[in-house]
Amino acid sequence: MNAERYDSRDDREEERPRKRTAARPAPTKRKKRKKKKESYAGLAVIVTLLFLLVLGGIGVYVAGTMVSRIDTIYPGTAVEGIDLSGMTKEQAAEALLSLGRAKYDGLSVTASLPLDNTLTITAEEAGVSYSAEQIVEDAWNYGRGDGMLMNLLTYGKARYMDTNTFSSDKGLEVWLDEDAVRAIVAEAAVDIDEQLLESGVEITDTEIRLSKGASGLTLDEETVVRQFKEALLAADPSGFTYDAVPQADEAYDFQGLYDELYSEMVNARIVYAPEYAARYADLEPAPEDPPIINYAWGNEELDRKTEPAIYRPALTDPQPGDESLDFGGKPFIVSQSSVGVTFDVAEAERLWAAAGYGDSVVVPLTVTRPDVSTDEINAMLFADPLSKNWTMVRLWNKDYCDEVRTSLAGSTKNRISNVKKACEILDGIMLMPGEEFSYNDTIGQRTEEAGWLPAPAYANGEVRQENGGGICQVSSTLYNAVAYSNLRVLERECHQFQVGYLPAGMDATVSWGWPNFRFMNTKQYPIMIHAWVDDETNECCIQILGTDYEHIFVIMRFNQWKTYDQSGEYVDEDGNGKAIGTEAATWRLLYHDGDDWSDRSIKPFSECYEYYSKYHYHSEDI
Repeated sequence: MNAERYDSRDDREEERPRKRTAARPAPTKRKKRKKKKESYAGLAVIVTLLFLLVLGGIGVYVAGTMVSRIDTIYPGTAVEGIDLSGMTKEQAAEALLSLGRAKYDGLSVTASLPLDNTLTITAEEAGVSYSAEQIVEDAWNYGRGDGMLMNLLTYGKARYMDTNTFSSDKGLEVWLDEDAVRAIVAEAAVDIDEQLLESGVEITDTEIRLSKGASGLTLDEETVVRQFKEALLAADPSGFTYDAVPQADEAYDFQGLYDELYSEMVNARIVYAPEYAARYADLEPAPEDPPIINYAWGNEELDRKTEPAIYRPALTDPQPGDESLDFGGKPFIVSQSSVGVTFDVAEAERLWAAAGYGDSVVVPLTVTRPDVSTDEINAMLFADPLSKNWTMVRLWNKDYCDEVRTSLAGSTKNRISNVKKACEILDGIMLMPGEEFSYNDTIGQRTEEAGWLPAPAYANGEVRQENGGGICQVSSTLYNAVAYSNLRVLERECHQFQVGYLPAGMDATVSWGWPNFRFMNTKQYPIMIHAWVDDETNECCIQILGTDYEHIFVIMRFNQWKTYDQSGEYVDEDGNGKAIGTEAATWRLLYHDGDDWSDRSIKPFSECYEYYSKYHYHSEDI
């Protein structure tokens, strides 16, 4: 019915004529209904958006929280080509330190310096060290610290969009020990500056060699240090060149060099203390080939020689002012020799002017060497055993000796002590040319207070205990050393009874007051006594040290015979006199070094009588 009604109404309305009326607003009720619908729709949108925002905020919060908990470096973060994505700080530091090791371990930088010099400094020498701590910290902090949303966005871009904007101009932290570099450069600069600053001079035995340099130009050490520092820190092994273009010196002070180098040739000499020099003042110099003198003092009836001339000692040339020299208590000093040096200054200047920078200029030296130097004299003094002898070889089948040895076999402890004491006093005594030696004056009186011990000794025709007993063996050994050294004997007496430690005629007895043993140094050089007791062989040993300029050796010849009683006091059953002692004569035979004394066809060039000796038998031995 309603449909129909609506239909019929509609039909009626179509048939009914319409009136034209003015437009009027829609009914108010209908407008109110439309506003209400729009308000509900907007609210729904707002609610929906708020809901979505709440949901999104929760998601962002959750995502941001998850990102903030990541303890590794964001994806895509790289330093100097090394990808640090997903690494912890420790892992990233190790990765970057391997880069440092690859760059700096074994690194060396070579600088080309002036005058073709080079200097190389290694990273190790420069104390190069490096650290990744700061760059790792920067890499880890990338995308952190800008708030949760920005951190999330930075991470999201790096993770899902391959967009990472991390960059750092720091790289590895690298440093070095600048003082170490400066020290190396300074050491090298010394040599280079010598070449640059002034012309180098090398003086040899025959010439002056100069390298023409450039005055006023030196190596700028700080610049070189800075360049080394930059190259080492940058790990640049290609090195660098220090530019310096020196200009050749225009002049060189050759006159100053001449004044510095010039010296007169001066021979060394032996300068004796004033007390000796006065003794030599009026003596004539020894001839170039002085005759070899053999001395034979003793029994005047058998003496066939006169006292020879005494010459001025060798290598002495007295000079004014010698007496004011400081001898320090010594009997002589050896003066300082010098080499004569000179050169042609004008020729040196001409050669210099013609040379260019870096050229070598060679100036010949005129060198005059001394005939005898200080070192040569010092090497000669006391260098030779003058007491060398073959006599003991022949008598007792001993080896060749540089000293005289006598046996202490059978000696008491006290006697050996006295012998040692006497040797200690004699050892080291020096005698100047022409100087006399007195055994008694040197040894002194043999008293208990002086430390001499009682021991058997010959006295007044008998054997008895005396302080210092045994020192006659020392004087006798010394006499032999003097004879084999071919020195002049001034005083010598034989024992009353023959000794067992030396051949007849070769002993020299002493006693306080008299007899004494004296000799003179008749050599042209000082001599020294060396005396000791050889505990291993139980022998008294004495050696004369000096300068062997004569090149001779001595053989002592002995002749011994018995002495018979002529008084009738000691006769045998037939009335003939008994042997009451022995007599001996000795000769000093001189040979040249190299002569074979055992070859009877070779005669000595000098054969001189030495001494006559007479010995008594002990009464119980007659």
